[in-house]
Amino acid sequence: MEEWCQDLPEECWESVFNRLDHHQHFEALSLVCKRFLSISNQLRSRLTISNPTIKLHRGVSSLLQRFRGIKRIDLVDFHGDLDRLVREIARSGLKIEVLNMSKQRRVPTRSLEELGAKMRSLRILICSRLCFLQDSDLIAIADSFPSLEELDISYPEQDFGSSAEQDSVFPGMVTDAGITVLSSKLSSLQKINISGNHLISDRSLVALSSNCKFLRKIAAFDCSFISQNGIGWLIRHSPNLISLAINGNKLSLPSTSMSPSFTVESSLVYAKALCTIEFSQMALSDDLLHSMFKANLPLQKLALSRCRGYTYVGISSLLSAYRSLNYLDIGGADFLTDQSITELFQYLQNLSFINLNSCSHLTNSTLFNLARDCPSLEEIRMERTSLGEEKFSTELRKNNQIRTLKLAWNKCLSDTTLKKVGIVCPNLRSLDLSHCWSITEKGIEAIGSSCIGIMELKVNGCKEMANLGTTMGFSKLESLRAAGSGMNDEGLSMVSQSCRRLLCLDLEGCLEVTAKGVKEMVGNCKGLRELNLKKCCKVSADILAWMIFSRPSLRMVVPPGGFVPTEKQRDLFLRHGCWVCNG
Repeated sequence: MEEWCQDLPEECWESVFNRLDHHQHFEALSLVCKRFLSISNQLRSRLTISNPTIKLHRGVSSLLQRFRGIKRIDLVDFHGDLDRLVREIARSGLKIEVLNMSKQRRVPTRSLEELGAKMRSLRILICSRLCFLQDSDLIAIADSFPSLEELDISYPEQDFGSSAEQDSVFPGMVTDAGITVLSSKLSSLQKINISGNHLISDRSLVALSSNCKFLRKIAAFDCSFISQNGIGWLIRHSPNLISLAINGNKLSLPSTSMSPSFTVESSLVYAKALCTIEFSQMALSDDLLHSMFKANLPLQKLALSRCRGYTYVGISSLLSAYRSLNYLDIGGADFLTDQSITELFQYLQNLSFINLNSCSHLTNSTLFNLARDCPSLEEIRMERTSLGEEKFSTELRKNNQIRTLKLAWNKCLSDTTLKKVGIVCPNLRSLDLSHCWSITEKGIEAIGSSCIGIMELKVNGCKEMANLGTTMGFSKLESLRAAGSGMNDEGLSMVSQSCRRLLCLDLEGCLEVTAKGVKEMVGNCKGLRELNLKKCCKVSADILAWMIFSRPSLRMVVPPGGFVPTEKQRDLFLRHGCWVCNG
């Protein structure tokens, strides 16, 4: 094999490897020969560092030296000395472009300076949902990475409840003062997410728009003191702004510190580059939609999720002006009916994504008319609708572009409708039917027969479904999420025979599954990496060691019966490459 590998140049093999769906497949290829190992090491661009990763490799240095092409490092699941780890990354010589430190306790200010000095390539820093975040952290970030282009400081937890923090100086929060200093130091900033920082106000938006001349994207969800005048100022003074994401009642709240003329409605005419608008849970009027109509924006993405106040007339007028839209989210628009939304489809010929979640009056007709009339659609979301009801017959026409359907929580969705879905969407790759309580294995079997390319299937909570059908469908399935479903041993046997490419299996709360079914599954699915058996009350934890020792591909297992491994057991399993969670 190794001699044959030498016949093709490196670039050809890299092209072949890059066509794989996921880097997980590199692991098997790296075992073929040294050349494949070298190529796969070079092509890996993302590394997730967690405690199990460090234990398995006895540190992180070997990983940083092995994968020299890494561009992004994620530390979300790391729990340890963050300062020390960041220093190791800084001294690795890698050219990291993205660092994700979300869900950590604090910003590691002591090591950031060294990282910034040695790693000038860093352009994106993600610090979302930190336990503590304050103005001094923002200043440390700005001083360490003056060339930063994207920053996420969203939703700090501000967990002041721990005794250690109560005994120390009050850590503070992010304020306008911190954002002002940050913006003055990061002149190259193009994107920022300040969502969930409750003390910042319009002054922060003024500072960002005044100091960051290249600002292109901003998200400010759940910022209580930001008003529509601040947003209006931002729009008027950010000529490069292409994306605006806000929520709440900001469009109806005036600011006491700024001119009342800076409303969003009057400012949209200045947004010459704005191509993405995301409004969520807001009171919108048809007048505002009309101002968007008149602004002649280069709009490509429009999200009005769970907004209220606007009508069919307003949205119809707006969509008629923006026929080049490729993304539309009007979830929660309860005034929509099958007939009214079908009239909108003439404006949506270029649409690749649509979200109609919680539009409760929409039935089968909407889904099948979407597939027929919108030829570019790739993803449809219709959760919590009346899907399954069929008030009048609809012509079924194949749409080979649709790859993803999210249809969860449709209590009327039936096997008959699923059969039609399979006919209309033969090239599905991902299907979510979670908590559609009326479907059975007959409907799932029809999907498997028609949609042979499905790679991800979610049937969580489908208690009437005991298996995936008797045919050999789902041969390309890689992820099966069946938590709380009616899956039993017979169903697992069928899955193990037809889904040999399975990587992830979630059986949490499947009460009819026993050790017999699990053993057959583990024995036949040779690439299985993740298995969740939590709350499978008929499966004993005694099976755990057998699974890990007999299936070396396993990387993560949640054991049954509330089993909690000892440190010695966990270390033993980890030496075999598998992290065992608490059951």
